[in-house]
Amino acid sequence: MKSRRRAVLATVLALGLVFAWTSVSYSDDRVAPDFTLPSITGEDLQLSELLEEGPVIVDFWATWCKPCIKAFPELQSILDNYTHCGLRVVAVSIDGPRSSSKVPSFIKSKGFTFDVVLDPGQKVARKYHVTSVPRTVLVGQNGREIFAYTGYRPSHHRKMEEALEELFPEGCEEPEDETAETAEDAGE
Repeated sequence: MKSRRRAVLATVLALGLVFAWTSVSYSDDRVAPDFTLPSITGEDLQLSELLEEGPVIVDFWATWCKPCIKAFPELQSILDNYTHCGLRVVAVSIDGPRSSSKVPSFIKSKGFTFDVVLDPGQKVARKYHVTSVPRTVLVGQNGREIFAYTGYRPSHHRKMEEALEELFPEGCEEPEDETAETAEDAGE
C-alpha cells in the first residue's frame, strides 16, 4: 500500500513539475526591463533601441539546455516570417564564463540569424524572473510584455505566432525586391 501511495505521489509531483516548467502567461501590464548586453558580434544591444523598430522576442537559453536548442529552429522560423514587420529575436545566453566562449561558434555552426547576447552573470535573467530555461518573452513596441512562456513545447511557438498575428492583424508589407526594381528601371 505504501509503495502505491508513493507512486501516486511521485506521479502527481512529476506532473506538477512539468506544468510548472512549461508555464505560459499572457500579460500586457508588466513593463519589460530594459537592458544593454554585449552581442557575440562585439556590439552592445539595447532592448529599448530595438523596440524602436518593432516588437522583440527575448529568449533566455544556455548551450547545455537541450530544450533551448530544440526551440531555436522554431524561433528562427518566426523571425523569418516576421522580420519584415520589424520583429527582432534576441537570444540571451546565460552560460557562465567558462561555457560562454562556446556560444559564437555554436550559433554560427547552426546558421541562426537572430541576435545573440551574453548574460554570464545572469543580471538580466534575474530582472526577467528567469528560474529555468528556455524562458521566452514577447515584448511589444510599447515596452510591455505581451506573451511569455517557460519551457519548450511546439504549442508555445504556435501561441507566439498567434500573438504576433494579433500584433499585425493586417499583415506586414514585404519590402520591395531591389533587384526587380533595378531590372524594371533598366528596361525603361
